[in-house]
Amino acid sequence: MSSLQATRPEMKRLVLGIAAVIAIWGGLLPALLRCPAIARHVARMEERGVNPTAMYYTELDRLPLRPEWVDRRLTLWP
Repeated sequence: MSSLQATRPEMKRLVLGIAAVIAIWGGLLPALLRCPAIARHVARMEERGVNPTAMYYTELDRLPLRPEWVDRRLTLWP
């Protein structure tokens, strides 16, 4: 097998990977900004003066605690 044939599958994977990143970055993520819940969150953060693109975890609203039934069902590995 020649080296050219050996690189074709790798080249196809590389091109598919780049296309997937472009599709996600250029299509899916901007489309998510149009979802009402995300748009409201971004607007609320901008009203507070928080740049949502440079937000740190300390600036996030506190997440609710887990319900008790989750703790009862949760299995932790030793």
